[in-house]
Amino acid sequence: MKSYRVAIVGTGRMAGSIDDEVLQYPACTLPYSHAAAYATIPATTVVAAADINEAQLSKFCHRWNVPNPYKDYREMIEREKPDILSITTPGTSHAEICIFAANHAVKGIYCEKAMACSMEECDRMVEAVERNGVKFNLGTLRRWAVGSDVIKDLLHRGELGKLQAIVTYGVGSLLHSASHYFDLVLFFADDADVDWVQGTVFAKPEEVIRSRVERDVGGHGVIQFKNGLRAYALETGLVAEFEVIGSAGTARSMNNGIDYQLRKTTAMDGGKWKRVGIVPFPTFERRSPTVRCIEDLLQAVETSGNTRGNVRVARAGTEIAFGLLSSHQQSGARVPFPLKDRSLYMVSK
Repeated sequence: MKSYRVAIVGTGRMAGSIDDEVLQYPACTLPYSHAAAYATIPATTVVAAADINEAQLSKFCHRWNVPNPYKDYREMIEREKPDILSITTPGTSHAEICIFAANHAVKGIYCEKAMACSMEECDRMVEAVERNGVKFNLGTLRRWAVGSDVIKDLLHRGELGKLQAIVTYGVGSLLHSASHYFDLVLFFADDADVDWVQGTVFAKPEEVIRSRVERDVGGHGVIQFKNGLRAYALETGLVAEFEVIGSAGTARSMNNGIDYQLRKTTAMDGGKWKRVGIVPFPTFERRSPTVRCIEDLLQAVETSGNTRGNVRVARAGTEIAFGLLSSHQQSGARVPFPLKDRSLYMVSK
């Protein structure tokens, strides 16, 4: 593999310090932050970083031996000409940075969630990325978790029978936290097209009646795919639990991916009744999903292929969030896709 110059915009916790917070948390397979992951990949070297917070920028560059600090990300991109750009700033700036980078010869973009704060912004990101042939991944890392691959493999090998439903038992803020959950629902659904969504959000009425919502509100609802599959996004208090339900069994990721459960359907009383019982979940080796996400991005750049979580997939997950918000604004009506109103804006920091 070739060598790739990397630059990072934003030097906060996801850029380089979140690993310190999760050292004793088995749900997170390290390295977790962008800088820590790049440091373990021989093909990548972080050559520059940008942040308007000079103290934070200096601390980051010292810790990760980044030689070229910048206050202005535009100057950094124009002077350093990175192959890969990581965007770890608040969601309100993602579209602006992504579009500038795509128009200035960056080959790959690894963008933290939320993708953006409106569908109009997402559309402009898609246009710039695709027009310039840039590869893109969003930081919805559960798509790159090895356990997610095992569940997907169970589905594709028919061990769960015909897929009937997908459930996520945690949602949280629609653009930030829920981006993980909507993306994994899409992954298990083979990134099928959404037909409509229906839902509600948890906010004071006055917060969500306008075309601009000033905070990233939580919510839940139903996602109907055009192929007939249905998914349920439920706010239950469980942390990042997912279940795929088939005609012959179910597979479940629990406790934010710490535990996994497989249940198979067996006949009872000569087939008169059915019982769904626990059987051993396939063993697998855990690897850092951050590293796998970056490796996927590099592979796409090398081969001119597509990434697992490409820019259209990222937009589809974001559209679910805005669909649920739009449904709430329409008193819980079913909202068809693609969404007509692309200007609805929600601030995600």
